[in-house]
Amino acid sequence: MRKLLYVIGLFSFLLSLPIACSDDILHKEPIGFAAAEGFFQTENDIMVGINGIYPIFQGDIWGGSFVQLQPHFDSATDNAVLCCDWEHGFTAIARGTMSPTSGGIVGWKYNFGYQGLARIHNIMEAIESGTIEDLTPERAALWMGELRFLRGFIYSEMAAVYGGVPLVTSMISNQEAEALTRSTKEEVINLVLQDLDFAADNLEYTPTNGQNGRPTKQAALALKGKVLLYNDRWAEAAATLKELIDEEGAHFYLDNDYEGLFRGTNEESPEIFFSIQHMTDAGGEGSFLQTHYAPSNVVIGGGWGSFTYTRNLLDAYYMTDGLPISDSPLYDPENEIENRDPRLRWTFFFPGDEYRGVILENPTNFLVNGSAVTSPDGVVMRSRKWVSETGNTGESNSPVNLVLMRYSDVLLMYAEAQNEVSGPVATVYEAVNKIRARAGMPDFRQGMSQEEMRQEIRHERRIEFAMEGTRYFDLLRWRTAEEVIPSLPTLENRQFDPSRNYLWPIPQSAMDGFSNIEQNPGY
Repeated sequence: MRKLLYVIGLFSFLLSLPIACSDDILHKEPIGFAAAEGFFQTENDIMVGINGIYPIFQGDIWGGSFVQLQPHFDSATDNAVLCCDWEHGFTAIARGTMSPTSGGIVGWKYNFGYQGLARIHNIMEAIESGTIEDLTPERAALWMGELRFLRGFIYSEMAAVYGGVPLVTSMISNQEAEALTRSTKEEVINLVLQDLDFAADNLEYTPTNGQNGRPTKQAALALKGKVLLYNDRWAEAAATLKELIDEEGAHFYLDNDYEGLFRGTNEESPEIFFSIQHMTDAGGEGSFLQTHYAPSNVVIGGGWGSFTYTRNLLDAYYMTDGLPISDSPLYDPENEIENRDPRLRWTFFFPGDEYRGVILENPTNFLVNGSAVTSPDGVVMRSRKWVSETGNTGESNSPVNLVLMRYSDVLLMYAEAQNEVSGPVATVYEAVNKIRARAGMPDFRQGMSQEEMRQEIRHERRIEFAMEGTRYFDLLRWRTAEEVIPSLPTLENRQFDPSRNYLWPIPQSAMDGFSNIEQNPGY
């Protein structure tokens, strides 16, 4: 029922709005958006309206969304190479050829972001009007907490890739929108932090109405810590994340079932703080990630193979003794996936593994857009994450939720922030060793320097979050993208211009529609 409400909410909400012609949507509607006057009469109307925001994040395989194909960002790093130029603009990111007309995710993050903000502000104003007949102050604060979390999430994502953007905090007309200029990134981040403080103060540890997928107090605090960390505000990030870690227990903790977090069998785990909900056979509510990533030539539940995974990624997984392959006596190049960090097998399929009753073979089940992996710098493997073992999960029909925030990230972000503040003190070791223990890996060795710990945390993030789209944004904030992204010359001709590629271009549709918005440098 919750799933259907997303569709009902979107349909009902859009019907209440005076929508411009399709060509105009990309130009003026995402920022200037008419209010849905008279639509919101009861608390249930408020809930239905909020449900109508979430399809902005869900999207579909061709139409796009705000977090369209989040794991595809791994293909713009040293983890993988994308098969096809037509896959939604990600090859332009990897090759450093982004432009204001690139389209795909480079434009969707901006356009869908402002569409989401317009819906959020519409509902905010309805709540603030005080005219909702059965809405108590307590429930109003709860729904406002959810709305401000969503606004903070959208603006934080936009600031990460575009820098400063037009800062809109209420419903405005198209005429007002045309006069907008870009705020600074600092101004955007300040609003994000205010929103997340409000959300953390007003949300509960359990999702509103018990509906999985709605944000919680821990999600708000985790996102606040992430925003602070991603903006190099180390001490504030460490303090925020430590506040959350100190509450570990009944409401959230690391889950021993790592693989189930991403494969549809453990989606209500206390480790998961925020995820985009999907369901098979529910009117477009399914995910399309399985279509891209699952083993090929499997009758039901197979995929077309979007990625060639890199030897660089495979070689990054340590051996079970905690040593890299270059140092460990356990490494056997003839049996290179044996005795490795268990997360390797929890994250990827290899030849000889079984999937849906099929024993996977190379090349039959490991084709990349129909072709075998032949480069010595590519590896024959397929993602387990986002791939279900059951159900009819054809194109755009997988029930697997897209996990965007989880507790393991809190632990690693805290360790990183605290290490930058004080070096590898005891609490840094405690945080990273929890992640290692869950994976069955040895504790980090004692006595590391700050730089050694920094590099180990960065390595740990790569392994823990493989196929979650995290590494690309880590490389940007670490300012190492110019070294890492072009490091696969035999697999793809890449470049990364540090004078421009640390930010994305503002989409041309926004530049055309709003004359006062300036473009990012180099575009």
